[in-house]
Amino acid sequence: MSFPVLGVRRLGTGVFIALDQLHLIAPDGRPTRRDVVRHPGGVGILPIDGADVLFVSQYRIAFGERMLEIPAGKLDRIGESPRAAAERELEEEIGASAPTLIPLGTLAPSPGYTDEVIHLFAAPSIVPGNRRPEGAEEHDANTVRMPLTEAYRLVDAGEIVDSKTQIALMAWSRRTE
Repeated sequence: MSFPVLGVRRLGTGVFIALDQLHLIAPDGRPTRRDVVRHPGGVGILPIDGADVLFVSQYRIAFGERMLEIPAGKLDRIGESPRAAAERELEEEIGASAPTLIPLGTLAPSPGYTDEVIHLFAAPSIVPGNRRPEGAEEHDANTVRMPLTEAYRLVDAGEIVDSKTQIALMAWSRRTE
């Protein structure tokens, strides 16, 4: 079943997102409206160094607190592939490169209201380099290293709440069982 689109009204644009209101026909024939956040998509990378994983601790304005997450970023450069964006984000956020990136899957964080898609990768070995923060949050961020077993425990304890981080850790644990 589909919901034919009768019209789209742009309600606003932000720094990198837009908000559209869609006028649709529901399968039962009734007109309806839905708001959709348009997002360029992103990448998330699980950097592994031996038995450890590296995270980024950064302030997240929407939540008003620091959060522990895998390095990640937007697909906001014209023509840049998810793999190239992952390589760039590793350098920007933790100052590392990865000779190998393993795709872990793609996720739609909230398909009820946004078209955002995040491509996940694992970097099973990293090479230290120079950190190159770009955004305000990256300049304020810290790199946190911990054993993978501790990261899994923090997910179970509800202390790592970021969905891309949880899914990347789950996907990696399934590969290494």
